[in-house]
Amino acid sequence: MRKGFGVCCIILGVFCLFASLGFILYNHHEEEIAQIASKDILQDVRVNIPDTPNDETILEESTSEEFVREEHVEPIEPIDDIPQEMLTAKVDGYDCIGILSIPVLELELPILTDWSYQKLKIAPCHYYGSYYEENFVIAAHNNKYHFGRLSELQANDLILFTDISGTVYCYKVVLLETLPGNATEEMISSGFDLSLYTCTPGGSNRVTVRCDLIQ
Repeated sequence: MRKGFGVCCIILGVFCLFASLGFILYNHHEEEIAQIASKDILQDVRVNIPDTPNDETILEESTSEEFVREEHVEPIEPIDDIPQEMLTAKVDGYDCIGILSIPVLELELPILTDWSYQKLKIAPCHYYGSYYEENFVIAAHNNKYHFGRLSELQANDLILFTDISGTVYCYKVVLLETLPGNATEEMISSGFDLSLYTCTPGGSNRVTVRCDLIQ
């Protein structure tokens, strides 16, 4: 009886081992697919965007003394508060609104116009708000080719978003926080100009990076 029980435990252990290995291989395969798809879309999005200064030029301007002084100038109040619709481009069958760059992570990704679980497998997605309204929220999976390294960001790291017209929006990281998976209101009503988020391993919480617009 004990011998049979031991054999069953061994068989169960081997089964669990192979199941775990299969899960790891599946995740790796999904990550590779995501990387290839994102790169293909990114290349085609660039074709739709007019030439703009490269990231290094923008980073130099963002950290210059002249820019730092200008950052503290009071903004001019707009005459009319007219909502603007984000520009889109159809790329490889997907609607895209631009390119997100995180220089410190050496990350550059296309951003799809709206989100679904299927689209998140391809590239980061616009989740809420817009860069015009300064309540922009972008979501992505936590694989290493998308937002898997968000937790490595620190205060004052720069994040760039280039829209389809070639306009570059420069943000700085202000805060990193972890929110419960059901904290939708906290995610979209933060008061920050840009929020990036991804799920933690297991999916119960959300790693969230809050940013303010500086250019």
